Amino acid sequence: MKRRDEIIKKLILIGLSIISVFLAGVVFTSTLKASSPKVEYLGQARYGDYIVGKFRVNGEIAFCLDHAKISPPTGTSYGGGNAYKNEQVRAILYYGYGGVENEVGNNDTGLVATTIALDSVMNNNHSSGRERIPGYKKLMEHAKKKDVPSTSIKFSKEKVQSYLEGNVQKTEKIIFKADRKNSITLNIPKEVTLHYEGKKFSNKKVKITGGGSFHFTAPLDYGKDIKYEKLKPALGKYQSILFTASSSKYQRLGSGLLTDPEPNINLSVSFEVRQKKINVQHINKYSGKLLEEESYTRNIGSSYSFAPKASITKGKEKFIPVDLKKKTGTLGNEDVTIKFYYNLERNVTVNYYDNRTGDKIKASKKYTKVRGEKYSEKHPTIKDGEYTYRFVKTTGDKESGTIGGKNIVINYHYDKPLAKLSFDKLQIYTAQWEKGLPVKVYLSKELNYKSSLKDMADKKITVGLYRGTTKVTSKTYTTKDLPKKIEMTVPAKYLKVNDKALYTVKFTGFDKSDFKIDAAASELSTDGYAASEKTIKATSEKQKELSYKGVVMTEKTPSTGKVYYETLTFPLVKIEKKKTGYGFERKVNLHYENEIGGSIKPSFDFEVPTRLVDSYLSYKKSGDNSMITMDQTKVSNNKQGETSVHDLVYELPHINVERHTGSLFSDEQVESKDKRISYDLLDGGRKFYSPIWAELGNYETKIKSKPMGVNLIKAEVTEQLELYASMYAHMDSKTIGQDEVLLKPVYANDPFPNGLPEGWTKKDLDWVMSN
Repeated sequence: MKRRDEIIKKLILIGLSIISVFLAGVVFTSTLKASSPKVEYLGQARYGDYIVGKFRVNGEIAFCLDHAKISPPTGTSYGGGNAYKNEQVRAILYYGYGGVENEVGNNDTGLVATTIALDSVMNNNHSSGRERIPGYKKLMEHAKKKDVPSTSIKFSKEKVQSYLEGNVQKTEKIIFKADRKNSITLNIPKEVTLHYEGKKFSNKKVKITGGGSFHFTAPLDYGKDIKYEKLKPALGKYQSILFTASSSKYQRLGSGLLTDPEPNINLSVSFEVRQKKINVQHINKYSGKLLEEESYTRNIGSSYSFAPKASITKGKEKFIPVDLKKKTGTLGNEDVTIKFYYNLERNVTVNYYDNRTGDKIKASKKYTKVRGEKYSEKHPTIKDGEYTYRFVKTTGDKESGTIGGKNIVINYHYDKPLAKLSFDKLQIYTAQWEKGLPVKVYLSKELNYKSSLKDMADKKITVGLYRGTTKVTSKTYTTKDLPKKIEMTVPAKYLKVNDKALYTVKFTGFDKSDFKIDAAASELSTDGYAASEKTIKATSEKQKELSYKGVVMTEKTPSTGKVYYETLTFPLVKIEKKKTGYGFERKVNLHYENEIGGSIKPSFDFEVPTRLVDSYLSYKKSGDNSMITMDQTKVSNNKQGETSVHDLVYELPHINVERHTGSLFSDEQVESKDKRISYDLLDGGRKFYSPIWAELGNYETKIKSKPMGVNLIKAEVTEQLELYASMYAHMDSKTIGQDEVLLKPVYANDPFPNGLPEGWTKKDLDWVMSN
């Protein structure tokens, strides 16, 4: 630009008026006054035989136009220069050395070719030798064609109207009529689209080349006009300038001048809005309040169809269309408002709760209704396995009615028994009536709720034991504390010796909604026995064995009943008749069985008249009789399943017999060294010995037991002891032939030489002498 400004100043000095001047390709824009140009000779340029001068006029390249004349030296006086309207000269300057489209290069050869071509045109000198200069022929062809680009520009139409095509506004095609080397630049708004060479452009600058066609499109709602005023083309005008020397002997000089393009064309594109609005309103039917609104822009003349929304949610509220009918039509020249009405949708929720825990026992039933619709509910039957829930109450909203402005919540409350109960087993044990009868009750308990539930600690049930219709005892428990085994006692006031009665265990004192009692096991009945406390009397004369069988326990289940027994037996043996002074054994071989595993601890006494007991032995007295406690000499305990088996042997105490005297001593007396023991002792075994001088005859003996077994049985075995003869024969004996020992004097004629024993009489002596 600095160079251009200097040239402008020079041209002003020489008084040349030129608008938009380009010298050697540099653009000027000014009005110049003619002044004498500054001519500089720069020397020669050569190609072969051709020599031309190099010049600058006003600092820019210039060519000599008259090859035959003298080249002007620097400082030669020239005129101010005039536009030279010769299309051939203009073509050579445009495509020649330093031209706009230099095709010959900027070396000396190009300068020679350009100068000689200008001379050929200016002086009509077309010698054949010139064509050998490189580039010359090409420049002459341009001169012939006069093909310097035209700077003429115009649009095929400067005012363009849009029209409706589909859903856009569109213009007709516009042709930029200009040389293809020329162009203009259009600034495209962002709302508008330029269609050019198969491409689309919006919101940018687009270069349009000469001969190009284009058109615009815009949305239907776009209504602004696009105006392009004083558009400048890319190319300015190119013309030749002729400088003539003051002296005709010097060559004329010529330069090419490129002027700035002038704003000389306009383009106006008109768009208009081609749509109308459609407002769609969604309205609350009851309040008239606008719920939602939508606006649409549609083409005039187009058809439309709108349907209500499936639902509209506002905050927590949901609205449902009154009907689903569509609204249709054709859009005219006026805006359209379409209204749809909606009802408030309300939720109906039905909950099913356990009344005891508050937990849900069934998935909630949920459905929707709109305001004004009817609804109706009823509590259903709900089952859980073997249970059918009991309906308790309804809370919340009414079971039926008309939907209003609020949601409906209906709560149904149910419950089931806290527990399922049944009696599994009832056992009544035999015992002495004064102590009462032990009772064991076994039951099943299936809890339907957690033990921590308040009702489990509040709701109670009683287990009662009845004798006939009379309740003899009971126990009350909370549901949580009800055990699976209960121990009770039939009080003595309801009993007596050897008592038997039917007892029943029942559940009482409970709410049927709290407990499910298995009907088949709601009560159990069985007999209960008080100990018989019998005395079993026997004798070997009539029986070979003493035996007893009695109930020790009864048991009842819902499906079975059973009685458990104890049995007691021992064989009976007669006492053989004896002579006085002889001993005999008494033994009890007791066999005892108890089907519930009980044991027995019997105690036996041998009862004999006290007069048959040796005076040295000390036994308990009972009237005229003595009670000899028998020793347990053998024990055998076994188990056969649940039955316990006991074999016990009881015998008379061991006896020691003193030699010579026949006196009897117990083991305790021997151990304590009784002072009355004077002679050696013989083993008398476990026998009872009658006195040597006992009176003959029958004596009643008894084996007696204390109460034994569960039924507290007493045994009493009576046997006769017959003393039929004496150990020593004596003068008064009536059984002399059976008596065991007869003593005779050593001296038969004088048995007692030292006199009769004290207390003897002559009669006694005669008896001795005669036997």
